[in-house]
Amino acid sequence: MRINQIIRLIKPNSIVIDVGSDHAKVAIKLLTNKIATFVYNIEINQGPLDNTINSLEKYGLLDNAKNILNDGLKNLTIKEKINYCVIAGMGGKNIIDILTNKSKDLNIENFILVPNNNAQLLRKFLKDNKFKVVYEEIISESGHYYELIQTSLKKGLKIKTTEDEYFGPYNLKNETKLFVEYQKDKLEHLSKNKNLTRNKNKLAELKILARYK
Repeated sequence: MRINQIIRLIKPNSIVIDVGSDHAKVAIKLLTNKIATFVYNIEINQGPLDNTINSLEKYGLLDNAKNILNDGLKNLTIKEKINYCVIAGMGGKNIIDILTNKSKDLNIENFILVPNNNAQLLRKFLKDNKFKVVYEEIISESGHYYELIQTSLKKGLKIKTTEDEYFGPYNLKNETKLFVEYQKDKLEHLSKNKNLTRNKNKLAELKILARYK
């Protein structure tokens, strides 16, 4: 589900970076459906990178991809413009670290981010670094909720308030049933937390979520 929603946001004839490509599921769908013309797959460890290479080889797609062993986007040199950079399947703090250490030489138009957690912290980072939100969506997959955020420095909605950080400015302007369901689920979970009164951050979050009672 997450992969399909990511693919849906990428326009035809794009050049894409996938950070944490693993078995190259994103690259394979993009290339076999002729959405991307070229994909750069990035892995920090050799084992997952080998999985990526083997998967692409099975589909005869090695000529349409470059598979790089690298620490995220750090010290990465790619001269051509990148239309989309996908970072999914990891925690929000890890995504923040990847964006913080991004090579200044990279020209990336859009980032599609799907954190496993800490979406609020990620949005705060985006706000502090003048990123804007192009699109957002809540995804329900195998009993878990995920937040998808498409962001860009050049276009989109500004992240202005604390509520924007928690909920996302696009989500607030385009509330879906799944979005409301997700907020109610978070509210219920926090309300049952016995240690809530000892955590100021959780208390603040509970107060913000109260609008979805």
